Amino acid sequence: MTREISEEEHKYRCLVRWVIKYRMDNRDAAHKWLRGGVDEKNIYRKGWMEVRPDSPLEKDVINQWKLGNRGEYDQWKS
Repeated sequence: MTREISEEEHKYRCLVRWVIKYRMDNRDAAHKWLRGGVDEKNIYRKGWMEVRPDSPLEKDVINQWKLGNRGEYDQWKS
């Protein structure tokens, strides 16, 4: 039985899956997107975690990865 989740939670889970997929495609770029770094024009860009330091995103990405989530549509591991 699948429990109903809010639209906000659904969007958040989609973001987690997107980061996982992005990491699989281009690990360095995904890490820069999450943590910040210098882009191809040599300009420092803040990452998600710098702009939103209280966000659980990076922790959830790591946890989902460890549980076997590889970013497939509608996949969420408990």
